[in-house]
Amino acid sequence: MRLLPYTAHTTRTGVYQQGSDENKKILSDEKKLKPLCYYIVYMTIVIAGGSGFIGTQLSKKLLSLGHRVIVIDIHGPQFTHPELFFIQCDISTQPLPYDVLEKTDAIVNLVGRTIATKWNKKVMDEIRQSRIDSTRHIIETIKNTKNKPACFITASAVGFYGDTGDTLCDEKCAQGEGYLATVVAQWESVAQEAAAYGVRTVCVRTAPVLGHGGFLTALTKTARFGFLVKLKKKDFWMSWIHEDDIVATYLFALETTTVQGVFNAVAPEAVPQSIFMKTLGKVLHRKVLGVTPSFIAKKIFGMFFEEITKSQRIYPQRLEDKGFVFAYPTLKEALQSIYKKQ
Repeated sequence: MRLLPYTAHTTRTGVYQQGSDENKKILSDEKKLKPLCYYIVYMTIVIAGGSGFIGTQLSKKLLSLGHRVIVIDIHGPQFTHPELFFIQCDISTQPLPYDVLEKTDAIVNLVGRTIATKWNKKVMDEIRQSRIDSTRHIIETIKNTKNKPACFITASAVGFYGDTGDTLCDEKCAQGEGYLATVVAQWESVAQEAAAYGVRTVCVRTAPVLGHGGFLTALTKTARFGFLVKLKKKDFWMSWIHEDDIVATYLFALETTTVQGVFNAVAPEAVPQSIFMKTLGKVLHRKVLGVTPSFIAKKIFGMFFEEITKSQRIYPQRLEDKGFVFAYPTLKEALQSIYKKQ
């Protein structure tokens, strides 16, 4: 949402000047520096995969700001709103329906099979195909749309960097090695094709999101027994982002027209696993006792275990350069906020 002075009026494609010559003369004569009133510019935003964890929170935030939201997903949103619309469609297997982008300001793609599950070959194929095929269908729709949206924002992942060891990586770092690094590189390559059609394109390389469910659930399975355990004996760097900050990142990307290309959506404070678990233990009033036996960890996570225990020390340099402010820059603040809600 933007606030524009009374002398401007917005259209879907830009801003044109408006206001009577008389009013302009009055302002000139009296040398008034403040505008008489403001117009609030609202957007129509399509969120593919909008019924999921991040999509639901992003939808609620956009609606609270007065925007119109169209969710495209297999399952409908779990809440209602006068400006919330739903189209049932699996865009990982079929194109976007009904010329939906013709009167849309922006599209956000959050489609993708969850990675927070036990991996096997079938699951890994679904993780890859759901992301790449959904993105390809969006690009095809953008190509065939006469009145194209101004912006395309797609989820991505810090898995792009692979195992960074102790190296602090920003967006300038090269692609790493491994399954997720390859998937993310292919995913972003397809997404960047939107730029060729004049659409501002943003790839949000997201770290594990701290919130209700997902990553923290896996780390706190033993909390009910009064203790926590580390995933791995050897220490490794962990990057993360609070659920409110990932929503704010998408909102920032939507509203800031100078934002384009890849951005690391991670909190500024990456920490070693030992510090992460120690901080989590203090917040939950649980002791950290030992390490999850490897055979149990592999039974729970399958091939995913190797990915989640890779050292990733990532920094949000480009977000910082653009002036983005994190609500939860430190791990302690983030965890206290999450568990205060429960």
